[in-house]
Amino acid sequence: MNHEKPLKKHRLFYILLIIVSLLVVLNIRLFWIQVAASRSWTSRGIDLVENSVIQREQGIVLDSGRGDFYDRSGQPLTGREIPVLTVFPVHQDKGKAGKELNRRIADILHVPESVWIQFVGPLKSPRVWSVDGAEVALNERQIAQISELGLPQLAVTRLKQRYADSQLASQVIGFIGQDPNRITRQYTDQIHRGELQLTSKIGGAGLEKTFEPWLQGIGATSVSLFTDAAKHPLPGLDARIVTPQNGYYPVKVVTTLDTAVQRKIEQAMDALQIRDGAVVVLDAANADIVAMASRPDFNPQHVDLQQGAWRNRALKSAAPGSIFKTVTAAAALEERAVKPDDMFECTGELGKYGLTCWNKQGHGRISFREGYAQSCNIVFAKIAEKLKGATMEEYARKLGLTVPVGWQGDFMQASDFRELDAEEGGQVFAGSTPKEDGGVKAQSAIGQRDVMITPLEAANMVVTLLRQGKVLSPRIVKEVRFQNGRLMEAFAEKRVGGLPGGISAGTAKTLLSWMDDVVDHGTGKSLQSAKWSLAGKSGTAQVTDKSGSPRVNQWFIGYGPTEHPAYAAAVMVGGMPETAANKSLPLFKEVMDILASSAVQ
Repeated sequence: MNHEKPLKKHRLFYILLIIVSLLVVLNIRLFWIQVAASRSWTSRGIDLVENSVIQREQGIVLDSGRGDFYDRSGQPLTGREIPVLTVFPVHQDKGKAGKELNRRIADILHVPESVWIQFVGPLKSPRVWSVDGAEVALNERQIAQISELGLPQLAVTRLKQRYADSQLASQVIGFIGQDPNRITRQYTDQIHRGELQLTSKIGGAGLEKTFEPWLQGIGATSVSLFTDAAKHPLPGLDARIVTPQNGYYPVKVVTTLDTAVQRKIEQAMDALQIRDGAVVVLDAANADIVAMASRPDFNPQHVDLQQGAWRNRALKSAAPGSIFKTVTAAAALEERAVKPDDMFECTGELGKYGLTCWNKQGHGRISFREGYAQSCNIVFAKIAEKLKGATMEEYARKLGLTVPVGWQGDFMQASDFRELDAEEGGQVFAGSTPKEDGGVKAQSAIGQRDVMITPLEAANMVVTLLRQGKVLSPRIVKEVRFQNGRLMEAFAEKRVGGLPGGISAGTAKTLLSWMDDVVDHGTGKSLQSAKWSLAGKSGTAQVTDKSGSPRVNQWFIGYGPTEHPAYAAAVMVGGMPETAANKSLPLFKEVMDILASSAVQ
């Protein structure tokens, strides 16, 4: 028995020795695994220390990675970058040094110390320095002063703002917002691939919506600061910016808009206090949209879906009044129902239809051609008696007034892609209207009753006349390019499909000369003082507002300069009191003067 006890002790010693040896070998193995992993991670730009504190990373997105819109010359319409101060929540020094630091920072930012403390005090997550909810752009002096402080919790970064405070062409561009139902319905594949979440912001209207699948980026650019559990910045780990390394994304959507012209037209609308209306300017050569402005104004950073200012009035149909006489005239000339010098008697009213002329005293004996220049209702009501309602409808279609005319076609495997979101088509008669009734034809011939046209259709009708009866399809986006400039997709100029043959070149030329008469001695005489010689057609449509009160829509469509037409335009001022001064004529003049000045520069 005495010999067995030492033997047991020796056995226990050897067992413990074997266990310790195994632990030493295991630790050596783990050490070499960490070294190898460290080398591997470092080679891929990942630091072991960074990995160890990843759960305490505090970051903020500076750029969502979404593609941007540009004007025809490459000027950005969205995605303005501004230098900002990104502030990270760290442990606050409550002593004298901390108070002095707060005073210095407030002095750099040109705000009272109390304002800075109110901002930074309750901070629990990174934020961009802002005042009254708006991010503040830093100037060069402030950037230098903040950098001199050398504080890890303060980082000067570049923030990409999707929209400007006063966004140009806001209704054209639209807005982005959360729409889980639509994401579930339309972007299931992107959800499965992790590219979208139900809370992701997607295009809700305008170009943001139509180009959504191609605007989605491949990742955000963010800035992060690493801290320990007590919110102390980790030594050697300054704020780091992480951005996707890809030369192709985000994409650039190049529009046909002219930034300078767009801005001046919007300013002109505001100066004339246009609260409801639209302006469309088209290139006379190819119908490209040079400018498209809508009122009431709209801020895509604060969207009120119920209020409706986000809707683009240039794409919404409205009663056109006498500009529709252009269609009636085209039908009468093409069908040889009336000759230009045929005479009519205007006494100021047409009793059997209860229709009156704007000239209550009447125009007396007046020719068809002169009736167009003077916008005589009686002349066109009598012409309607010589036409079938179906014929008037046919010519409205030939001139592109009953269908959406914006660019449509194949794009990235979408067979029915439309550039312009929610564009409406016009109409001549409502579905149940007896279109061959005499009174219906008389009212329709002067652009009343059921007749509806969009400002885009109206401007495009002028281009149709200038292009000898060919109905072109207006583009607002001409190409999409990758970030490196390589072409992704181009939208070729094209005509509107599915229409019957257009009007003859001779009739188009006649109507253009009659538009010249309107300015020379007709209802558009006030345009003679414009920088360019102009031609066009006026229109006033009687409508009612939501309360049933009488209102009018004021229109003018036309082109200039008459010698060598460069632009066609339509302006519509909606919902004006019946006795209000006409704003469509001064607005059209201002638009054309802007274009004239732009052409000289």
